[in-house]
Amino acid sequence: QAKPARDDSFICFHPTRSAMSSFHKDINCDACGQQNLAGTRYACLVCHDYDLCENCHRRRNAHPFHPMQTVLTQRDFVLQYGANGSSPEELTIYRCPYCNQDGFSLGTLLKHARALHHDCSQKVRCPACVTFRTGRYGTHLLDWSLAMHIENAHMRFGTDVELKFKLLQYAATSHYKEIATWNADSDGAKCTICSLALGQDAGLYQFLDCGHGFHRACIETWLRDRTDGATCPSCREPNV
Repeated sequence: QAKPARDDSFICFHPTRSAMSSFHKDINCDACGQQNLAGTRYACLVCHDYDLCENCHRRRNAHPFHPMQTVLTQRDFVLQYGANGSSPEELTIYRCPYCNQDGFSLGTLLKHARALHHDCSQKVRCPACVTFRTGRYGTHLLDWSLAMHIENAHMRFGTDVELKFKLLQYAATSHYKEIATWNADSDGAKCTICSLALGQDAGLYQFLDCGHGFHRACIETWLRDRTDGATCPSCREPNV
């Protein structure tokens, strides 16, 4: 069967929630104890699950020399990047956890890590996983090198499906219609319930709180028929 032609047009997503998040749910400052951090979050890239609020990061009394990934709230992220239809591969927002250099995309970070840090054995966190809180490495240190992780977890199939889901989720929950316009190329992205391609029609998607997306009909049936509670079929996170 012939593969459908790729559609590079931009799709305007309509809001599914009244507002985007202006805080980091369930992320607490490990210095002052502030819960559900408001504003910019700073995540340490060499410590397990360590985050600072803006004030504590500004003072830098804790971990002053550790590389810290800057993580915007959902609202600020869409305001800053939503107007230009950025894809995960184009975002130059990642910091190197080895040398603290900033301003990488996933592709340039991979090249940088291969060229300069190929023999580094220090355990680090993936700045992309930290930024979008994807999978266990949103909080955990990597079990292998950063370059190997990016290549296998983010670029193995030519597209990072999970990060793309997150970007689509950010756009879909935006009530700023004039800026919530994203490149919705879902080539390679499949619904894990029916194993069919998600396609381009954003009206067919439904995103759970964890960020995973499915065909609306598939996930509605899944959640309705579950006897052990409403959980994501991909990560088993509760859908509240």
